[in-house]
Amino acid sequence: MKILFALVFLGGVGLSSTQNGHSTLSPFEDESTVLGLTDLPPDEEEEEFLTSPVQRLAYSVSEFGYDLYRLEANRNPSANVFMSPLSVATALSALSLGAVSTNEQILKRVLNYDLVKDLDVHSVYKDLLTEITTVPKQFKMVSRIYAKKLRMKGNFLNEVEKFYFARPKAMLGNKQQELRNINQWVRSRTSGLIGRAIHTIPQDLSLLLLSAAHYKGQLLTKFNSAETTRKAFSLDHDRAVNVPMMSGTHYPLRYGFDSDLNCKIGLFRYLGDISLLIFLPTDIRKNMTMIEENLNPVFIHDLVRELQDVQASVSLPRLKLDTDQELKELLGEMNLRPMYTPSRMNKITNVPVMVSSIKHRAFLELVEQGVTKAPVSDPSDRQLTMDFHVNRPFILVLYDNASGSLLQIARVLDPRGLVKDQSQQ
Repeated sequence: MKILFALVFLGGVGLSSTQNGHSTLSPFEDESTVLGLTDLPPDEEEEEFLTSPVQRLAYSVSEFGYDLYRLEANRNPSANVFMSPLSVATALSALSLGAVSTNEQILKRVLNYDLVKDLDVHSVYKDLLTEITTVPKQFKMVSRIYAKKLRMKGNFLNEVEKFYFARPKAMLGNKQQELRNINQWVRSRTSGLIGRAIHTIPQDLSLLLLSAAHYKGQLLTKFNSAETTRKAFSLDHDRAVNVPMMSGTHYPLRYGFDSDLNCKIGLFRYLGDISLLIFLPTDIRKNMTMIEENLNPVFIHDLVRELQDVQASVSLPRLKLDTDQELKELLGEMNLRPMYTPSRMNKITNVPVMVSSIKHRAFLELVEQGVTKAPVSDPSDRQLTMDFHVNRPFILVLYDNASGSLLQIARVLDPRGLVKDQSQQ
């Protein structure tokens, strides 16, 4: 990729998406001030991005995550969408330890492991899980394989526990007791943050893949809760609803404008080197699909590097996103369907088994809590203040900077039912 130049405009910072999905800073047609010129070799971006085995694996798994999100978004174009793809990928990757022949190849293709053939994938995945769940990040994630009345082989059980920190569990038939056990395990592993992962045990169960994730991080710069008030959020050009909005007048933000996608981008920094990216189309409900189609690990990495540090007048909905999904049908569209009929997985057991359910639960809370206060404005400071008011449909990406992992992703078209009042804390 070739970064052409960085610009600060009277109206904002501009970015342009190239045809290969990378972003470059580009000018508006009005006045601008050129800050610098960088001319990088074509391959330098990729070399800098994928410098470690963990980053290379995170790239592959995040590609899976963006593809999974796009499938769900395209199936439900008028609905909110939210998921934590990394936790789903973790369950599938653990299952691949027991798959052989065709099933193994299916899982490797779904997870893009053809890109990391030279790596000891499961050992590197262990490092990835360790990195993204360190205490400062406050990201809780669990995945586990459940099998009904099945004697699983010891080597498979030990390897999954070694690399993925969750020993597969056999269920013996008492559905109510098994349901309590599953939810108690998830509650324990997430420090009580996820009280209930599933509501029922699926019928005709063979293999159940369970994944769950929770994030309620600490902003590096907190919002003043006294300034959180109900403000208008436009659902479309004709309708608006009032929702609790966290606000700041001189909030330190990383900011950009993509002229090709016609959207503003704002990056909120969180403790533990985690970023929350908000994609805000200029025109209500337009360009959402175009933005979604451009999302991929390289685009996000390049974009984060090119955003500019600004002070912004900000408003952001106070939200609690919660999803409870059965992903079997959706993942079937990603060519996992052959694993839904009984077949040999000889590394797991000697009898034919099949994936009968893929349960996913995820939470994301956006609240005022943070580490430091926003700076007080200096009347003599003539630095321009951008506007970044998230008062219309948007896309968010929760992103781990160190590994490049996509942690969670959402499209919010209608925040009703998602807003989190202070009384709910």
